[in-house]
Amino acid sequence: MKKFKRLIPLVLLIVSMLIIPLSTKADFGDFSGDSDYGGGWDSDSGWDSDSDWDSDSDWDSDSSYSGSSGGCESLDAGELMFMIAIIAMIYIFMSVRGKKSDDKTIRNIRSAPAPTPQNELRSIESYYNVDPSFSESEFKEKLSNLYVRFQNDWQAKDITELRPYLTDSYFAQMDRQLDNYRTKHQTNRIERIAVLGVELKGWKAESDHDVMVAELKTRIVDYVIDDATGSIVRGSNSKEKFMTYEWDMSRTSGVKTLKKDGIGRVFCPSCGAPVDINASARCEYCGSVLQNSEHDWAICQIKALSQQTL
Repeated sequence: MKKFKRLIPLVLLIVSMLIIPLSTKADFGDFSGDSDYGGGWDSDSGWDSDSDWDSDSDWDSDSSYSGSSGGCESLDAGELMFMIAIIAMIYIFMSVRGKKSDDKTIRNIRSAPAPTPQNELRSIESYYNVDPSFSESEFKEKLSNLYVRFQNDWQAKDITELRPYLTDSYFAQMDRQLDNYRTKHQTNRIERIAVLGVELKGWKAESDHDVMVAELKTRIVDYVIDDATGSIVRGSNSKEKFMTYEWDMSRTSGVKTLKKDGIGRVFCPSCGAPVDINASARCEYCGSVLQNSEHDWAICQIKALSQQTL
């Protein structure tokens, strides 16, 4: 048994490799995680030069593997069989989980979704022909404000007031994810929220809806606490995460931007009463839930393109 004791550090290393890619995520929609991903740190990512990105901050030196084994001894037949068994079990487990580990670096094991190809989008300038009252600056300001509201309501574990700004299916998806925190009696704390930039990438027509595609660059401090003890169960309350998201906003084709107060007052489809859906997700007269995309833009999808932790 003594000869197997020196294999314990290697087994622990393999187990840690297994745990890292399965780590859970957080922030609104559970997009940020324990491992960085995506290419937000390089020159093609669009980060401004004054963001103070440091090439040394993207990867921990301890997470890479060296070709040198540090002078480790050769294994005998028994040890070799032991290692083969361990590797076989890990391979089976990883196959069941559907995880792939082709990258050379632990931190890059989590792949990032691809942004919508630019050649699939029409220019923002062309949308003024569809909606002359559309304002790019006001739209970007709205998204910036919504991002902060989303994070605050996610932390409060109640996204009811966000109902007008999400499609039916996406609201249900986000609320199901939030149930995980309610059930576990945990709170995802999001602090030092800052929107560093919003860029409208373009728009496209899908079925009977217009879809506006935007890229948001943000900074957050993101961690999870136990409600009973207040102790941190995941994440860090000191490390900053720089996130890049793609937001897809959907609106019924033919709907025009109202010149006053953005969305303005609309009429409830159930009772006909005038309702300000900027202020409420429900008609105050009959209680009907209002579908924002029938009158203005509602988020139908969010993709996290990259995360870099400092």
